[in-house]
Amino acid sequence: MDNAFNYSQYRLRAMQGGDSLYNRMATANLFKEAQDAELEYKARKVTDKISENMNVIANEPSLAFFRIQEHVRKSLPQLVETKHEVQDIQQKVQGASFDTEYATNAVKNLQKSSMHFQNIQDLMKNAMFMKQQIDYQNDRSEPLGTPVNEPVEPVVEALVSPGGLSINADAS
Repeated sequence: MDNAFNYSQYRLRAMQGGDSLYNRMATANLFKEAQDAELEYKARKVTDKISENMNVIANEPSLAFFRIQEHVRKSLPQLVETKHEVQDIQQKVQGASFDTEYATNAVKNLQKSSMHFQNIQDLMKNAMFMKQQIDYQNDRSEPLGTPVNEPVEPVVEALVSPGGLSINADAS
């Protein structure tokens, strides 16, 4: 009890201002309250930032997918059009490639057939030479008064009918 009595006297003295301990405790609480308000402000600011960052992190995949979807929606029609153009060009190029391949094979076959063309040329020369010889012999054998290219009258033959009568071709 002695301690209790001393304690209450101590408080009484502190309240009367006789002890500097009371003053120290009172100013410490005020300082603590000011410090607590500043600390609370900083803590609230930090928690708000953390909350905002967590919200962004949690929603970032959704936002990324939204951006991807938006990009695809805008660029897909152009990509489809470009794809069709590329397919058309590919068909044209493939057709041209087949044409050039066919033409190349034709030229190679022509080169292989040069021997046949040479034989044809030789045969044509021989035919022209023979024609000249035949014309020369015809010119020598015909009399000088009749031209070579003049038409010759057809020979009319008598036709014999089964009854034994002869029919002239001019009479018909």
